[in-house]
Amino acid sequence: MILQCTGPHGAAELITPSHQDCAENHENCGHLGCCKDHGHKCYEKDVHWASCRSSCTPGIHHKDPEEYRTPWSCKVIRPDGGGDSGDNGGGGDWTGTLKSTHFWDCNGMACDATTLRDWGHPPRKYKAAPQYAPMNPADFGGAKYGEKLWMVGAASDALSGALGPDSDCCGASSEGAEGCGKCLLVQNPTAVKSDWTAVVMKKSRCPPDSAGCDEAHMDFAVPGFDHATYSTANVCGSNQRSNTYLSKAQSHICGSVPPKDCNCHGLPSGTPEQKMLKDGCMLFKSWGWHHGVPQLNYKSVVCPPGFVERVRVGAAFDHNGVVSLYDNSSAASALREAVLAGTDTSPRLKPFLISLPIFIIVGGGIVAGLRRRSVPQVQSLLYPTVTDSEDMGQ
Repeated sequence: MILQCTGPHGAAELITPSHQDCAENHENCGHLGCCKDHGHKCYEKDVHWASCRSSCTPGIHHKDPEEYRTPWSCKVIRPDGGGDSGDNGGGGDWTGTLKSTHFWDCNGMACDATTLRDWGHPPRKYKAAPQYAPMNPADFGGAKYGEKLWMVGAASDALSGALGPDSDCCGASSEGAEGCGKCLLVQNPTAVKSDWTAVVMKKSRCPPDSAGCDEAHMDFAVPGFDHATYSTANVCGSNQRSNTYLSKAQSHICGSVPPKDCNCHGLPSGTPEQKMLKDGCMLFKSWGWHHGVPQLNYKSVVCPPGFVERVRVGAAFDHNGVVSLYDNSSAASALREAVLAGTDTSPRLKPFLISLPIFIIVGGGIVAGLRRRSVPQVQSLLYPTVTDSEDMGQ
């Protein structure tokens, strides 16, 4: 038995096997491996620091002071000096069940609302990023728990309350409960592929007045799976948003049929964004839900690092809105967004409009090259061209 003066206001604190010397939230817990606050664990950042937190996402935490913004390992430190990866493993040992649905209304995700700076009237940049469509973990570094899909969704306040505070990576809540950037591992025991699991991250809020969201509920974001009858905020194809990649009719082509029977080929694939949305639709369909409101097994898990990197702030959505999939300059990307601001652009014009920034960039390079040459050099380049043209006209 040890008497230690570390209690509140300097009061003596009795340390016994049943009352361990554990760390406060602001203290380094690496040498103790336990935390005073119930529900917190000691998570390692690196060999120099560990702290008590309710959860931990491996990688950079953007709320850390800039000079200390280095990756967290999120290894859980135990009182016996051991540690583990901090995750809950694969399927089994489920926390319980939750009701689930699906949607794709093209509207911005609630966790992105605090990131966007230029709202405008109407808020044309507040829309869903195509990077939020269901994705195959194998394409982004591999699964962490054997899961077959990574998805984002809208969590009810009841479910969000169990997820805990917002993560540092993926936005923040502006209303309702927190939990942005937190993940669940889920399984649909009635699906065609009932052995499949998926990791779903909270990226939006399902308000209590939405159907089913007055209890623990997750609404999965899946292109083509909005439900025209129940959707309360569909802006697909609307002039209230810039290019939403899908029309309103396309956004709910599978909303009223069993997901396993969806015809995702009804979605367009003419642009990289549209192809990403269509691929997400097909991946979700392959899971094989028999109906759109199943009860899922679930438990909280640490979000896979590859998933976080895919949907973190700045990767899919930043203060200017959806992050472009294109590699060329931001000016050219902005031009493309401007000319494709509506989804009803004529199909015959779209190839030209999409290529226009490339023509501008190439043309600018030619002009810059000519400006660096002397007048005789330019004449020697141009005159043969004129002569050849005249010869062709004879």
